[in-house]
Amino acid sequence: MADLEKLIKDGHKEMEKGDFKKAYNKFKKAAEEFPDNSEIWFLKAETGNMASGMFGAKIPDEEIIDAYKRAIELDPENFMYYSSYGSFCISVGEYEEAEGAYKEAAELDDANAGRYLSEFAVEYYNSVLARYGEIMDDPKAREPYARKALQFMLMALDMDADEAKRLLE
Repeated sequence: MADLEKLIKDGHKEMEKGDFKKAYNKFKKAAEEFPDNSEIWFLKAETGNMASGMFGAKIPDEEIIDAYKRAIELDPENFMYYSSYGSFCISVGEYEEAEGAYKEAAELDDANAGRYLSEFAVEYYNSVLARYGEIMDDPKAREPYARKALQFMLMALDMDADEAKRLLE
């Protein structure tokens, strides 16, 4: 077990230095050595996300997705894994997968369900606006995306459409 702790510690040191590429490589190696450890898989996914997003490493999205999924498979009660996975999925345009992950996080962490649901609503909508640009200026084109985001905001507020309409009148 000491080897596992050392690998995690070494990876965290690289993260603290801001070298997410090196951290990713350390966690990737650790995942090979300790394939049944959910924390390692999660850290591999997180550092892969950071390394490829902000630091230009060429880590395929599928590899990062697989690492998140493996962490979730090994620890299906960890709401943080679902939330982080959902956020990553939004960033790569996997909206249905993100929706499912955020819903699962909300179910597992009922006390903070509104946070996950509203985060999905806002991040989803902003991502769609950025991804589809000018077509989103057309209310008809924007409608299905706005509807989904609004539905999630209403769920976050534990409010139905009729109550929202009444409050907005």
